Amino acid sequence: MKRRLALFALTFGLLMAADVVVAQTPTPASPQSTSPNNRVLRKQDRAECTKQAAQQSIAKRNQAEFIRKCMADRQGERRAAAKKKSSERREKAAQDWVAYVGERDQHQRELREEQAAKWAACNRQADAQELRKAERKRFITKCVVP
Repeated sequence: MKRRLALFALTFGLLMAADVVVAQTPTPASPQSTSPNNRVLRKQDRAECTKQAAQQSIAKRNQAEFIRKCMADRQGERRAAAKKKSSERREKAAQDWVAYVGERDQHQRELREEQAAKWAACNRQADAQELRKAERKRFITKCVVP
């Protein structure tokens, strides 16, 4: 009897916790919903194109087509501007990368030149001391690595 009561209490507790979790989870936004910015831009485009249609005295039967074309043109201009801005950003990033790589390569080249100069100086010292092979190797290693 105690086991049944404990099992019932455990099951009831889990069900209540599941309800709380389900109640707290946010509903996912639909993937096809547009952002408020796009919606606002479309409304502005429509208002501007409608105003242009009225100024140009476009006939009612041709207004829908005129507004559609006008809105498409405005959207195309925005996309072209965004594309241009994006390409400028990419070009700047590429230039920055080339500059960075050039500086890095120059630094590495200088380090290699310094290392080669150290080795040459140590070799000259070893030659002057007329050291044998094993002694020469130890001397150069100690000389190059301070």
